[in-house]
Amino acid sequence: MISNHSRRSWLICTGVMLLLAVMALSGCTSNKTSNSSGKDENASAQQTATGKKLVMAYTWKPSGVDPHGDNNWDVMRSGAGETLVRLNEKLEPVAWLAKEWKQDSPTVWTFSLQDKVTFHNGKSMDAASVKASLLRSIEKSHLAKDLLNVKSIDVSGPLALKITTNQPNAALVSNLADPSTTVLDVASMKDEQSYPAMTGAFKIKAFSKDQSLVVERYDGYWGEKARLAEATMKFITDGNSRLMALQSGEVDVATDIPVDNAEVLKKNDRLQVLSAPSLRTHMLVYNMESPVFKDAANRKVVDSLIPRTSIVSAVMRGFGTEASSPFPSILPFGKVERKALDGTADQLLTKDGWQKDAQGTWTKQGKPFEVTLLTFPQRPELSVMAEVIQSQLLKEGIQVKIRKVENIDEALTKNDWDFAMYSMLTAHTGEPQYFMDMFYSSKSEANVSRYSSKPLESILNSLKLAKDTAQRNAVTLQALDIINTDLPQSFIVHPDNVFGVKKGVEGFTPHPIEYYYITAQSDIAE
Repeated sequence: MISNHSRRSWLICTGVMLLLAVMALSGCTSNKTSNSSGKDENASAQQTATGKKLVMAYTWKPSGVDPHGDNNWDVMRSGAGETLVRLNEKLEPVAWLAKEWKQDSPTVWTFSLQDKVTFHNGKSMDAASVKASLLRSIEKSHLAKDLLNVKSIDVSGPLALKITTNQPNAALVSNLADPSTTVLDVASMKDEQSYPAMTGAFKIKAFSKDQSLVVERYDGYWGEKARLAEATMKFITDGNSRLMALQSGEVDVATDIPVDNAEVLKKNDRLQVLSAPSLRTHMLVYNMESPVFKDAANRKVVDSLIPRTSIVSAVMRGFGTEASSPFPSILPFGKVERKALDGTADQLLTKDGWQKDAQGTWTKQGKPFEVTLLTFPQRPELSVMAEVIQSQLLKEGIQVKIRKVENIDEALTKNDWDFAMYSMLTAHTGEPQYFMDMFYSSKSEANVSRYSSKPLESILNSLKLAKDTAQRNAVTLQALDIINTDLPQSFIVHPDNVFGVKKGVEGFTPHPIEYYYITAQSDIAE
């Protein structure tokens, strides 16, 4: 899913500057936020509802369209799926399919649903259908199960749900914005080939594995009707190929374009570049079962040798900032510093039993310091970073073999790698629990480093019980201190999101969390 989910970006520049205003939900506060639909807006949208179509060069190749599987981000980005809660540009949870909610006790929440919502097959959405959908998402998705930690879901009225968690979960409402909880009519999922009947402004028209996902306007949509008649996500995993598709006019939007080509696009009077800071982190993940990197000293040496400053300037072309934790410093719990080595890299390696041979390569018990680094094509800047890191480590006597894989998440399930380039959207709800639960719990399938720390797990448990924002921030900083000491990952850069867009495309505004690409507001000049 990663990537993610991951993210990163997905953004409005001015919106991101408001991230410091992210607020946690208070204990028993009721939240009411009206959705953007209205009679006047619907009338206007209907006047503009023509046969306009938009084509997007999309980074990933989803294996299917089940939003409760590994492809939930892709479905959400298509405009076909919706969740109970949406996150606004300040990363605050606001109403979507749920119009309001309140916390009845530390473990009990009540949600009131929007009325007059229909699924893409025409059936009405009610509390019973939402319950069935959430239970299915928990069954199908380990992420949904971990994020919601639900004990029970009860229908307390035709449009009212009561969710009881196993333990206090202050992040529950924000976590209900995760695409893995997309609401669908469970009966529509007859088999793996079925298209899910969801509630979005678009419905799935066609899906061709390895080729494209096509969605069309859903005229029965409960909110503002889509301005586009149709949108196509063409799966083009190579960054340069996406760029060429945009330049040739084959597509109207290209996601995750190579940053070194941003200036070229800016000079094209038919195209424009949209970029803004993200909440994504590019990193190295270490295999804690690797013969080399199971030793913390070796991880710390490699981390100290990563040329972050030159990566930001030369690889990212300034479209990013150096990282010292999984979270960017614009968030209150992201303001940490990397831990300095106790001595030089040479001193630490020598102390650990390594010696340099005549060729300047570090060896230990007759074996060279030689490691395999994985990278993947979907985010082309990561492969360039891998080469920069390879070159820098070679200068220091460490040999790196780079291996490119098509599916990084699948490759990481095997054990034939030492470290890997990776990218995660780490704070997509404006709070840390989502990422921490996924990435550091020893029970999580997303713990790709296979890292286990009892002290950290204890802190993560206390994070779920934290009563207010200040306490949650303080607990998170404690967790980051352990992570930066043990170094299961090296955090390299927080990238900006860079998209290429044909002039005349409107309503495509990259969002901090990378969920909302195609929306009802998406439009293109005829």
